[in-house]
Amino acid sequence: RRTLTRSCRQSMRAAIREAMQTTLAFAAVAAVGTMYVLVHERRRKAKALRRTEAAANGGGGGAGTSGAGGSETMSRDQLLMILEQSSTAAYQLIEQTRKMVYAKHQQTGQSLETVVEELQKDFEHAMETVVAQIRKNHGVTEEQMTRAMVANQADEQVKAALTTLREAMSGTPPPAAPAQEVKARAPRRNGKARRKG
Repeated sequence: RRTLTRSCRQSMRAAIREAMQTTLAFAAVAAVGTMYVLVHERRRKAKALRRTEAAANGGGGGAGTSGAGGSETMSRDQLLMILEQSSTAAYQLIEQTRKMVYAKHQQTGQSLETVVEELQKDFEHAMETVVAQIRKNHGVTEEQMTRAMVANQADEQVKAALTTLREAMSGTPPPAAPAQEVKARAPRRNGKARRKG
C-alpha cells in the first residue's frame, strides 16, 4: 500500500513538474513576443515623429518620402487586412516557437529560460521577416503602414486590429477569419480543379 502511494506521488509530481515547465515555456515565449511588439511599435512611432518633424521643418529632406507617393492612398481596408494577416502569422510563429522551446528543453535538459534566450534572436528575425513579407505581398512599405496607422488611429476597427495583433504576439489566438472569405475562396478552388480535369 505504501509503495502504491509513493508511486502515485511520484507520478503526480512528474505530471505537475511537466505542466509547470509547459506553462513557463508558454509564458517565456509570450514575453518575448510582447517585447518584440513593444520595441517594434516604439521604432515605428519614433520614425513617424522624425518624419513629422522633418515635414514641419521644411519637409525638403525626405528622399524616402518622395518615392512613396502611393502611401497617401493606402486604404483603411488594406491596412486592416495586413494587420489581420500579421496577427495570424504572429500567433502561428509564437506557437511554433513555443513548441521548439519545449522540444529543445526536453532534448537538452537546459532550463526553459536558457532555451528562450538562445532562440530569442531567431524568433525576432523570423517575426521581422514574416511581417516584411506580408507587407511585400501587399506592395506596402513600413513607412506606408506607419502613415496609414497614424491617419486611422481614431478608427475603432484599426484600434481593434492593433489590439488583436498585440494579443496574438502574447499568445492569444486571433479571431477566426470571417465566413465570407472562406466561401469566396472555395469556388475558386473548385473552378481550378474543374479546368485541370
